[in-house]
Amino acid sequence: MDGQDPADIKMGNVDEEESSVVVHGTVILGIDPEGGEALLFKDLEVTNSKVKLIAYLAIDGNLNKSIELGELKENRGTVKIAIPLGTDTSPYNTVVLRDQKSKKKVAVIEL
Repeated sequence: MDGQDPADIKMGNVDEEESSVVVHGTVILGIDPEGGEALLFKDLEVTNSKVKLIAYLAIDGNLNKSIELGELKENRGTVKIAIPLGTDTSPYNTVVLRDQKSKKKVAVIEL
């Protein structure tokens, strides 16, 4: 995401505490140097390592108006998830993290 116009980058911070899961970090939506666009979770920390989180790019946190991006493979550090090629990301203003097992939203991050 280096070398691109900062106006083209959407970014938000997550600091959510949901019952058994606490999530901290920064979320960045921008151009992936390897091609296309990507969602980057920077300085990610998920306190419950047993939970499997699924990331969605959504409009106003609404999962009915979202694209499922896939599972966060790591609970700490930097995690990158590719956006499907050809996706117009301009209408999406939130990232939703949802517990795969319980289907509950763990975090809604405004970009």
